[in-house]
Amino acid sequence: MIFQEKRCFLSELFSGEAEVGWYAVIEPFTVPAAEVKFNGSTIQVPEFTTEETKLYCIDKKDGKTQFLFDNAMFQMPIAPFKDGKEVCFKNSFLKKYLKKVFVPVFKQVYDLEKIKIRCDIPSNDDVFDEEKKLAWFTEPKHKIAMFGGLSRWWWLSTKYQDDDEDASAAYFCFVYYNGSANYHYASYANFYVRPRFVIGAQAKD
Repeated sequence: MIFQEKRCFLSELFSGEAEVGWYAVIEPFTVPAAEVKFNGSTIQVPEFTTEETKLYCIDKKDGKTQFLFDNAMFQMPIAPFKDGKEVCFKNSFLKKYLKKVFVPVFKQVYDLEKIKIRCDIPSNDDVFDEEKKLAWFTEPKHKIAMFGGLSRWWWLSTKYQDDDEDASAAYFCFVYYNGSANYHYASYANFYVRPRFVIGAQAKD
């Protein structure tokens, strides 16, 4: 399926009128260093600056509109996970970081404080399942995420398996640099994050 791309302002993209294929150009912005409380301790996250990219409307149905950055935005592991909770993306440090740090900074930089934005990352089903995947990912190029002029490996929110009792050794799915599927330890720090925004109806974790 080939989507008709259309450049628009960010305010138009979030207006509720955007169709799949519409995009806004996102200039580089800096996310300050942060101290995030997690599992009774404080995790230090360094400052980073994003690259210029596009934010696309990738799906619109059932009162929910999804947006995805064309490029990867930063590097971070999915682990650690909340103690005593299921090892899954919704209980991960990455999920909390997106909610508590990345989204508030993005909303402040682009004057979107009045818009309720839920943030996660796509699942393996969204990208690869032949029956469930979003139509956006039927185009192979949409599985590729760049950063620093190179195609990067980027995380998906789906746990692959967990044969080890140590939660940090859990495996999570990711998209390989060529757009194919694979999996790796959730504690691996060298993979990139490609945030997805959702407005409207609640997104599933």
